[in-house]
Amino acid sequence: MKKVSAFMRRLAPVGATSLMVAGLLAGCVSHPPRDDYVVFFDTESVSLSPTGEAIIASAVDAAHKRNISHITVSGSAGKNEDADVLKKLADARADSVVDVLVRDGIKREDIRKEPFVPTDVENSRVAFRRVTVHLGAH
Repeated sequence: MKKVSAFMRRLAPVGATSLMVAGLLAGCVSHPPRDDYVVFFDTESVSLSPTGEAIIASAVDAAHKRNISHITVSGSAGKNEDADVLKKLADARADSVVDVLVRDGIKREDIRKEPFVPTDVENSRVAFRRVTVHLGAH
């Protein structure tokens, strides 16, 4: 690696060397495609944050790049309050995410909404304030 680094320094100006090495190393790293994108909501809110919008944009981009036409959206609001109120809140959150998916280029008929069923690990207050976008069939 020392020889490569010295060689790169001779070829490129000082500032560009770091960028070139980072680019070379980034090209060596391979990550499996991501299937789940999680959007968190504030307590009792159905409004998307800028971060939430960016996460949905990433999901849309991945779906287009991978030619995925089956997307599942699962909303959650909690479990320790009035079940009807929580279901309405979860549905409203999921609808907010679906609307942005459609706005950003996903066909509404390619999206399926389903309820969120937490595992024991996900049994927390934060886990219940989310919507998961799953790319591909379940």
